[in-house]
Amino acid sequence: MKIKFVDEYLIVLAENKSIGKKKYPEEVELSFKKRIAQIKQANGTKDLREIKSLHFEKLKEKRYLGKYSIRINKAYRLIFMITKEECLEIREIEEINNHSAKYNMQTAFDLQKARLEEQQKEYTS
Repeated sequence: MKIKFVDEYLIVLAENKSIGKKKYPEEVELSFKKRIAQIKQANGTKDLREIKSLHFEKLKEKRYLGKYSIRINKAYRLIFMITKEECLEIREIEEINNHSAKYNMQTAFDLQKARLEEQQKEYTS
């Protein structure tokens, strides 16, 4: 599958480049790289849904409009969107323990951006 990254840190991490100060624990970053490899090998989202250990799910809260997740490990998950071309647009790594209380500006920005993109598509169609 094709992958597109929104977060610069995750791009660098996925490409195994030097990062400097780590944003996540070492084991999370290693597991993230493994998940990226699994995504690249998949032929589509159906393949990912069939791997039960990923816990592939569509997120339900309003702030997650149009977003999905897979588990990185028991404590972290990878948040992404799926484009019409079956490309995974990787948004962020989120700590599961804090996801219900977490509502940062980036998430609000992503929601607004998604709405604007949908409006633009409707306008140009």
